[in-house]
Amino acid sequence: MEQICTKEEEMNMSIKNRVRIIGLVVFLCAIILSICPTGARAAATQELVPYLTPPAGGGAYILGAGQISMTNKYMAGGVKFVQEATTGTMEEVKKLQRAEQQKKAALATFGTVDGNNAYKGLKDYANNPFPGLRAIVMCQHVDVYLVVPANSPIKSYADIKGKRIAIGGPGSSVANTALLTLSYYGITPKDFKPYYYVYKETVEGIGDGSLDGGVLAGGYPMASYVELSTTHNVRIVPVDDEIGKKLVSENPGYYQSMVKAGLYKGHEKDTSIVGFTGSVWTHAGVSDDLIYNFLKNLFAHKEEYYTIHQDAKVLTLETATKTIAVPLHPGAEKCLKELGAIK
Repeated sequence: MEQICTKEEEMNMSIKNRVRIIGLVVFLCAIILSICPTGARAAATQELVPYLTPPAGGGAYILGAGQISMTNKYMAGGVKFVQEATTGTMEEVKKLQRAEQQKKAALATFGTVDGNNAYKGLKDYANNPFPGLRAIVMCQHVDVYLVVPANSPIKSYADIKGKRIAIGGPGSSVANTALLTLSYYGITPKDFKPYYYVYKETVEGIGDGSLDGGVLAGGYPMASYVELSTTHNVRIVPVDDEIGKKLVSENPGYYQSMVKAGLYKGHEKDTSIVGFTGSVWTHAGVSDDLIYNFLKNLFAHKEEYYTIHQDAKVLTLETATKTIAVPLHPGAEKCLKELGAIK
């Protein structure tokens, strides 16, 4: 006998079918999510933030990598920092400016003196001031070595006239420090042959004889100098004590130091040098929470961070704002106040 379904029965069957379909879809989605790696799902929601550093071979590159490691390992909030090596300070500043214009987050580490100049539009930044630059923390001492072969006739900075000297990447804090130091000896870029090389090129050039000398920089032990002195007989040219004192007194952010005898292979006597402090920077448009969390996390895990390199121990609450003449980012200011570094 043929059965006839009422409209009400047809409607009930339709609803049941829809429920079954929805249930099947939910079930399939659950299976897919269980199969997909957790890291892949997390990566899809992570914000990738560039952290700009000088080139490999210097202390800032190593310390920047260490800060990135501490951040990515411990800091919550769906942010992952990605290291981006550059030719030096000038390129870093330009990229920070571009990030500000594009309203994108970015951090960088470079010389404090150059940060102060960029913010105020002084020296190399006279035609391109960066009023949006903001400081996060002072974190490094950068020693500067003028390195020559052990048998070189160059005994003083005054002796480089007519020589082929690598001075660091164009617009870098290293190159600026080299040129500043030479100026106290009455030497200008016209008096010698400057090569705007990064550390790797400088080490290779001194090693193969295509350079008469070159400037290397970083905290002790300086990776690029360790590499060079291990394979070649080289030495560090001293900065005359009186010139060093004058340079430091007239240029806030620089310091005098001494490379003690025996610290490196072939380094047989105490040698006076100059150096500059390095800081971490960002721009005013970066969120307060990001900078606050970055800095708080770094101090929370500073003992582990200190194992990255001896120079990492420069990061302390007592020296957090030393030599900085740029406004702190509000996120950094909030963090440093909470930690008692500033009032």
